[in-house]
Amino acid sequence: MKKLIHFGCSFAVGNGVPHFVSKLPGDVAPKIHMASKKDIENTYGFRPNKTYTCGNFLADKLNLEFKKIAENGASNEMIFRKLLETNLEDSFVLIGLTTHNRREALTTKRDNSHWHTWKIVGPDQKPHYKDIQFNPWGKEYKPAILEDGQIRTIIQIIYMQSFLQNNKVPYLIFNALHNDFDKPYTKEAKELLKKVDNKFFYELKGTWAETQHGWCIKQGLSVSENDEHPAINGHIAWGEKMLEQVKLIINAN
Repeated sequence: MKKLIHFGCSFAVGNGVPHFVSKLPGDVAPKIHMASKKDIENTYGFRPNKTYTCGNFLADKLNLEFKKIAENGASNEMIFRKLLETNLEDSFVLIGLTTHNRREALTTKRDNSHWHTWKIVGPDQKPHYKDIQFNPWGKEYKPAILEDGQIRTIIQIIYMQSFLQNNKVPYLIFNALHNDFDKPYTKEAKELLKKVDNKFFYELKGTWAETQHGWCIKQGLSVSENDEHPAINGHIAWGEKMLEQVKLIINAN
């Protein structure tokens, strides 16, 4: 095994903020790589580091090359699509699931080959940028947006696990953001969750406080009050939590 490939959303993209910085505006971390280190230090009182994520940490601990396939605002649909399109030979795959309300669709950009995420909202919600109001049945039925998204994500997990296992690729999936698997919305979702292989999923039914997002906030390891993404020390601490399970998977493989 030569490489660790980390798939995900902005939680896999990472940032260069080393630790919690009180009152740091939410737009600083995503653009920090474009700013002068001196300007950041003078304005906000800290010196940014090179972007580092839990995937980087695990690759370093396991002496593996590191590759990141992630995008700010990405959906689980994007993660699954990219997984199918990536050469996974001699690799360990790490997947950080994002929230289930994100979707993906093709746009007309780049000769109709550009994908972009969007969000689905119900008929009682006001749509904002990237939102589509879903009300195909009028008064006949009201769409169950949350229930639909949760089941769709569980099915994606089952498909991804089947794909990886059929191709003999070692992997671990975790909830970067909360998908409410600790409280399935429907009986169907509850039954489908039983088909997920927990040996290759870190804290499948964890609460919000047991996801990467919630845990880092509770531990004071996020970027700031205005930016709930993990800071670098949050990514390292989260990687440490998964390390033993990753080692078990690799040794079994």
